[in-house]
Amino acid sequence: MEWYTIGEVSKQCNIPIRTLRYYDDIGLLMPDRISAETNYRYYSKESMRKIPLVKYYKQLGFKLEDIGRMLERPNFNVLEDYMAKELLIVEKQMTELQKKHFAIQEWQQLLKQGETLLAESQEEKKIEVASFPLYRTMKFRYEIQDRQAADIEVLYSNIFVELCNRNNVFAYGPFILFFDDFSQRVNQTFTGVDCYTAVIEDETNAALTTEVGGFQALSVVHKGDYRSIGETYRKVQDWAERRGVLLQGASYERYIIDPWSTTVSDNYITELILPIGGSENV
Repeated sequence: MEWYTIGEVSKQCNIPIRTLRYYDDIGLLMPDRISAETNYRYYSKESMRKIPLVKYYKQLGFKLEDIGRMLERPNFNVLEDYMAKELLIVEKQMTELQKKHFAIQEWQQLLKQGETLLAESQEEKKIEVASFPLYRTMKFRYEIQDRQAADIEVLYSNIFVELCNRNNVFAYGPFILFFDDFSQRVNQTFTGVDCYTAVIEDETNAALTTEVGGFQALSVVHKGDYRSIGETYRKVQDWAERRGVLLQGASYERYIIDPWSTTVSDNYITELILPIGGSENV
């Protein structure tokens, strides 16, 4: 029988010597013979044939402990079982990657929308009647415990991220806050707020989601820090009164550019959405 030293195997199979020694240590690919005089490791051609298989199975994602069993190849059933199990893992990973891809694309589009709105003139706030689309969202109620800590940017972030991580839900922008009474929002006297975000829904998280939207509303974009948002609300109220549009009293705030996207509060872009209940002129 022809024997090959560990150095020859390393060169012919393009595999580091330290990797071959590691495979020996874990029992994955042991030398066929070790010289009693020199302690040199020698491998047979059959052992060398296993090295491309190890590389290939690693590339496919199999664990080394499983590869050792697969190399024994006692029958086809063993390989078929391992392939079937790995297929399930890969299919799950593909589903997760598709969700991540979609979520990242949606966030990218949201940033582009914000950039477009930032580039528009700020002299006149355009108020219009619009249909608020129907969202499939996750929702939780945030109750204000500490008025001093009730900064708008922390109302949803930590809790929402934890909720999504715990339930393996992929959210995609924008975040939306709902105020029962927008006058309390303006005066900073609200004690609770409903928080929403659109999520990629599947059969595993359907029970966690709800629908929001699907109604007519007044829409206007507020640019800048949240401390000046009351001015924009008042302009919407004046606009509605002049045109005989009946406001329901609640409001949604849709965050297009927020502290997640920029540290410059002057660049915040927030869409105010005020549901309407009727009108004489619209």
